[in-house]
Amino acid sequence: MKRRGFIFTLDAILALLLVTMFVVSITQINPSTQVYSTYMRSQSKYLAEDALTTLRTQPLWTFVPQDVIKNWTDDGTLNLTLVSPDMSPIDIVATYWATAPVFPGADLTHKAEIIMGYILNNTLKDYNYELMINNYTSPYLRKVGSNYSAAQDVTPATLILSGYAFNQTPRGYMARAFLSKLGSKENTYTIRGGYIYARTDNQYDEVVIRYIIPADAIPRDAEIEEIKWFLEPAWVGSNYEIYLNGQPIWSGYVNNNRLILDTNPSGGYALIENFHPGETNVFEVRVYKSGYDGGEDGAQYIRIKYRTAIPSTLRFTDRFYFEDVTAKYGITAWKYLFVPGEIHSLSVQVAVGNVSATTPVTLSFMFNNKVPVPLSTPCQYNATTRVKVCYWDNATIANALASAGYNYTHISSRYTTLIIEAGNENTKYTPNIHLIGNDSFVYADYTPGVLITSYTIDITEPIILPNQDWTRSVNINFDVPQGVTPLWVKFQFPWLYYVNYNEPSQSIRVDNPVIAPTYIYQHPPNPFIYALARVGYTRDTFDYQYNPLPNAIAPGTNTLSISLGNGYYLQPRNGDGELTYVIQGFAGYGDVFPELIRAGCSGYNITYYWIGDNSPHYVTAGDSPYCDVTAQDLLNGMDRYAVDDAIIRLFHNLGGDGTQANPILIKLPPSVNIVFVSMGNIPGLFEPITITLRVWRES
Repeated sequence: MKRRGFIFTLDAILALLLVTMFVVSITQINPSTQVYSTYMRSQSKYLAEDALTTLRTQPLWTFVPQDVIKNWTDDGTLNLTLVSPDMSPIDIVATYWATAPVFPGADLTHKAEIIMGYILNNTLKDYNYELMINNYTSPYLRKVGSNYSAAQDVTPATLILSGYAFNQTPRGYMARAFLSKLGSKENTYTIRGGYIYARTDNQYDEVVIRYIIPADAIPRDAEIEEIKWFLEPAWVGSNYEIYLNGQPIWSGYVNNNRLILDTNPSGGYALIENFHPGETNVFEVRVYKSGYDGGEDGAQYIRIKYRTAIPSTLRFTDRFYFEDVTAKYGITAWKYLFVPGEIHSLSVQVAVGNVSATTPVTLSFMFNNKVPVPLSTPCQYNATTRVKVCYWDNATIANALASAGYNYTHISSRYTTLIIEAGNENTKYTPNIHLIGNDSFVYADYTPGVLITSYTIDITEPIILPNQDWTRSVNINFDVPQGVTPLWVKFQFPWLYYVNYNEPSQSIRVDNPVIAPTYIYQHPPNPFIYALARVGYTRDTFDYQYNPLPNAIAPGTNTLSISLGNGYYLQPRNGDGELTYVIQGFAGYGDVFPELIRAGCSGYNITYYWIGDNSPHYVTAGDSPYCDVTAQDLLNGMDRYAVDDAIIRLFHNLGGDGTQANPILIKLPPSVNIVFVSMGNIPGLFEPITITLRVWRES
């Protein structure tokens, strides 16, 4: 598919605009510190780069509703002789600005201004903004009523943009490429349980925990390859019954822990055949230890390995649910919360069933000690359903943390622990007390720091842990593929703490080719982590002094080192780890080349390799007639042909170059087509202009 057009590097403006399209509620936690603003500037850098390629590939209709497009078409704002809604916003705006002098009566500059103003107004709703072109601005490019001089902190972004002259000698061709759909990817989804327990006098008092996987977590087309279910009781020597979607899977005695592994879709433990992709799935354990506590201790996990043709399966949820728990006696639930970004606000709702209006329900955070959080308002109680709902708002939580010397920076981009206590531990409830999982959650407003588009392909893959028994020193190495954007890593371990030791030393250090070895946690001086069952961190996180640490995860070999003092132990051989990263299924316009594509070809039939096997595979690009080429041929031709260059850059985004020596990370079967779009007759430059964008909040 080819299209003529003009280039005008408003890419940079629109990239900055899209920064705020995907940044959620950037609220400064501590205005007096420079740390936060430094962190956010580093986030904007990555978002701007991603946004640039997004606006180069996605059509206008992905940003603007169809009714608006129809109105623009009817009134001539979209001049269909020059542009179309299938063109990307940068193509449309660039074409208008470049051709305005040729068609002065069409008022194309003003029409481009209307389109730009619409994007500004709808993507920067929570911000004040002003866009200036040289010294020109207008009501279309400024939020009504905004006044940047009244803001406390405004950082203008100034860019030099190059335009293109007319009727000059053509220089060559540019091309971009993207995937029309995905063939197959291998992915994993893991649900990790908390430390959950309640008193159990006998087998009739078992603690029932339901781990609920939402319907949108795993695509309906998924082919389940493996389900791994790791059990670890709150007390050693407990009795178990486990179920999937109401179907019994296994029952028996678990001394320390037990792994249930199913790789057979028609046999084994009957996990795969009872799991329903695209639907809500409920994994359930019933645990008791007579005379002690029943429940699980925080090392338990369920990992599902599957294949799918859906590119983007990652969801940046803002609700982190508690497990669904029923018990005869009061319930204690430790939730290990991992928010993958800079937290701006938190709130918590807990619903408890089969209780009275006076049944206690409490919330606390666990650092060295518990930090209790008082209720924001009295709990609501329904006497008919006997359900009690309690709520803690952001101000209450932030104030409780501040009173203990903490803020949201201390718990962003890493694990923290929340504790819910529902009911009295020695009070018997009839019927059983119920922590209602679907109505009990943490709500987090945060900045994820990554752009997810319709061309984003996310992959979560296991990290192999050392085969070590109980130890005080753990070193984990994992590789991040070149060309991908790592998001986070998560690790989970059985843990052992001898309480007669007074807060053993604990440290966590990261290392990779981009950064020097850096501690992201160190006790002392950081707070002692009572239950070090989880370790996790994002690509851009904080060091142990809470200074921003960009590139804590980077392509190449990464190392995580955990060191513990006397009295604290982890068990890596029964732990679990995973890496999540994204690859982008598109490549924007590149350099200018003397030729668009090889002579006689409108498209290519490409022989390439992917990491899943050593066999050659085939994918088409463009339209027929196709010429047969290999990935190596494209490598050899990328200095001459714009299309060859675009496809190789796309392969680089997929983790390789498609050759046998450097395969890509995903499979692209023949049903997939690589679409390329070209711009030809790229002319010379004329005098550049200056663009300044201001974005701020006045409060």
